[in-house]
Amino acid sequence: MWSMRAGNLPGSVGPVGAGEAMTKNVAAYFADTVIPAIRSEHLELVADMSIIVLGSAGLGVADESSDLEAAVYLDDTLWHEKGGQLQLTLNRRLRETCPYKMEGSTLCVWPTSWLLEGRMDKLLNGGEVKPWEEVAIEDLFTIQSNLIVWDPKDFLRRLRAATGPRQMPGAVWKQRLLLCLKKLLWEDFGELRSCVKRKRIAEAHILFGLVMESLLHAAFLISRRYYPWRTHLRWAFGQLPSPAADAASHIDVAVASTDWSEKMAAVERVVTVYKKYISENGILPEIDILSSDMCEELVWAERLKAWENPNWRDWIVQCKEKAAIAGYHEDDSWVWSLWGWAKGQAERQDEPDDGDPPQAVGPEVSTT
Repeated sequence: MWSMRAGNLPGSVGPVGAGEAMTKNVAAYFADTVIPAIRSEHLELVADMSIIVLGSAGLGVADESSDLEAAVYLDDTLWHEKGGQLQLTLNRRLRETCPYKMEGSTLCVWPTSWLLEGRMDKLLNGGEVKPWEEVAIEDLFTIQSNLIVWDPKDFLRRLRAATGPRQMPGAVWKQRLLLCLKKLLWEDFGELRSCVKRKRIAEAHILFGLVMESLLHAAFLISRRYYPWRTHLRWAFGQLPSPAADAASHIDVAVASTDWSEKMAAVERVVTVYKKYISENGILPEIDILSSDMCEELVWAERLKAWENPNWRDWIVQCKEKAAIAGYHEDDSWVWSLWGWAKGQAERQDEPDDGDPPQAVGPEVSTT
């Protein structure tokens, strides 16, 4: 039986320290107030519903500014037939008894088909990679880490067991990390440098926020842990092992400093910590994480899906050869990649030769 604590499966983050008392309080509120109210007015639903507490209260880190959010799940048939009346009961009961800040508090009645963006059944049944690529990491974190207060048929527990970090395919972890690093290093950090150099401070602040989010996300992905929604991101980051533990002080300097040179240097130090850890621990062996042209490395690695195609560099070599045969510079080789041109072809596009790229996509244009 669930022990009224947030999940302790590998990769989950549960309530700790002072949060223990808050977790007990919210569990008691549901046990003593919410569930009895449902039992009194909707007895026929009690055995079929599942309840998970969301947000700060569900993670055991609520404070005086926290509201109370929870999801009451019913199968779709019950939700359509009786969910509306249950919702009205919960609305009234919450207004009368809410132990948290009432503004923003809600006890929502949802159909189970809404879980994990409609991909719950495929993830429960297993065997497919696509749902893992599409579901939000934050939603997986919630399933793993937030407090389950009612689950008589073990519905949420079974979903938790089926969607733990160890169940996510290794290729999907690599894909998500590679895409995160590309966004960080090739897109946001490069644009941040340009804005700081040009003294475009408003734009720099916007991009700095994106860079910090990617830096925090990357640490979770390197460690193959799920990350929470951004309101709890730094808190959960603080519970990670290396390389997050080695980068935490630099993260805090970057956030606290008012000097842009110091902020940028701190970000660079975090990137260095991550690269060193990835290289030494073989986290992404498909790419050269220490490449002198990291941006080019990441762009091609994404375009050619390096996480599932270990020979992805062969296509680049072929395209460079084709460009050279046609009398063009090797830097133009992306044109042969995008259009699938045959050797010697530059002015027209015939049928591609036998070296088709693995779903190559169009060239990306830097805005810097």
